[in-house]
Amino acid sequence: MTIRFVHVASNMEQVCPRCKTSSYQKPNMKLMVNTCGHKLCESCVDSVFIRPSAACPECGVALRRNLFRLQQFEDSFVEKEVDIRKRILKDYNKSADDFLSLREYNDYLEEVEAIIYNLSNGYDVEETRQRVEQYKRENQALIMRNRARQLRYGQVLSTQLEVERVEQELRNKRALEEEQEVARSRQRQKDSIIDELMHSDRPASDVLRTARHAASAVAKETDTVSTIKKDLTQPTFQGQMDSAVFEPVPSEVGSLYFYQPLLVETHGPGVPDLEELESYGYLSNVRSLEEQHLGSGFVLAYACQRALQEAFSCLLLPPENR
Repeated sequence: MTIRFVHVASNMEQVCPRCKTSSYQKPNMKLMVNTCGHKLCESCVDSVFIRPSAACPECGVALRRNLFRLQQFEDSFVEKEVDIRKRILKDYNKSADDFLSLREYNDYLEEVEAIIYNLSNGYDVEETRQRVEQYKRENQALIMRNRARQLRYGQVLSTQLEVERVEQELRNKRALEEEQEVARSRQRQKDSIIDELMHSDRPASDVLRTARHAASAVAKETDTVSTIKKDLTQPTFQGQMDSAVFEPVPSEVGSLYFYQPLLVETHGPGVPDLEELESYGYLSNVRSLEEQHLGSGFVLAYACQRALQEAFSCLLLPPENR
């Protein structure tokens, strides 16, 4: 009798949907994705996309070979949504400063999320793409200006991070030199004590007293080194960000809000207030609460009042409106 062992691919393994090659069979297999979000192994990309463009084996969408990239996320839908979000945000790059009010900015963000959702889930794809192209034509100058602003911000940030890295290396080097100097000083102190005890005519108590004074000086140097090493945990750029002073957010000044109780037309008798329910005896006909109900903050009068509102509603409604 022949026994065959069949390997079943687990959820942790990556499998190419075209050639069915798994990472178990080929550990160095690389999966690549394109704009449609479907994945292919590197060998299938080379065999299918001999020409610069071809159709996706999964969905049939025309793809370009130079747009394939290595898969970053295990879930193909997440990979597709991240790619679409990057492409959309390159053009929809407005900030809150480009709007007159916060409401307009929030509406703009909702529109961006709706576009990303439609393209990711395949809803109204052609209509959404036409809307994106129309937006790019109408806001071309603003898009280029915001891209240049983001590029300048990225360059400034990179420069600041590079300066911080260099300063961090200098501080590390300085702290290491100070620490090595303290270690050498301690070793010299030990050697001098041993030599003096061996060759000096002074009493051992005097020698040790002198050594203790020297040790206290070395301890002060050690505290200095500890302070320097503690400063290393505070990056320069982060400290600048923490101490930066930002302008206050402009607020719309208007009249103060005053609460007014909501008047609901129930077409029925008036319902007693919360204070009148107990005096009129309504609460005596309601089941008393238990400790677990009181612990959650439940108030019995609210439930009784809602029940009366439902009971009294439409009792006085005219017959022609019934």
